[in-house]
Amino acid sequence: MNSPAMDPRPEPAFQLQWREALSVHNDAIDRDHRWLIELVDRIQSLILRRASLAQLTVALDELARYTEEHFTREEAIQRAAGYPHLGEHHRAHETLKRQLQDLTGRILAQPVDRTTLDALDDDTRRDLLSLLRSWLIDHIIKEDLQLRPWLERFPRDWNPADAPSRPPEKTHQTATPG
Repeated sequence: MNSPAMDPRPEPAFQLQWREALSVHNDAIDRDHRWLIELVDRIQSLILRRASLAQLTVALDELARYTEEHFTREEAIQRAAGYPHLGEHHRAHETLKRQLQDLTGRILAQPVDRTTLDALDDDTRRDLLSLLRSWLIDHIIKEDLQLRPWLERFPRDWNPADAPSRPPEKTHQTATPG
């Protein structure tokens, strides 16, 4: 029997369903995360169904485009909220984008006569599923949820483009000398 490290079969897909526990308490980011989860699930489904390479590359292109929009929006909200780990978060975003570009490049480099996902080597298929799983679990669940305490100070529909960048100050009633 093969050990897990030597198992040539690709890793199974990991499906994540949106639930309130994943909310960072910001409607724009939560909407983005819902859509990213749907995109990742769609890509995993394509892999499991052994769809065409063309379908996979279209889905990966959509993921890359939407990711760019989402990361820009999320970092703007973090900046406006005064999130102290913005630099680290930005670096994590850049790493995810680079990993997605690298994998997409490996997929696009497949010989022209290979048109289905059966043509992908196990390493590429496994690396892609691993990246998607890491994206869902390590980034959205572990890293992005760290934003919640910072964003809970604002209304859920807060948009830094049209709202002050600091939460409203709590006013304390104090007696005035008189």
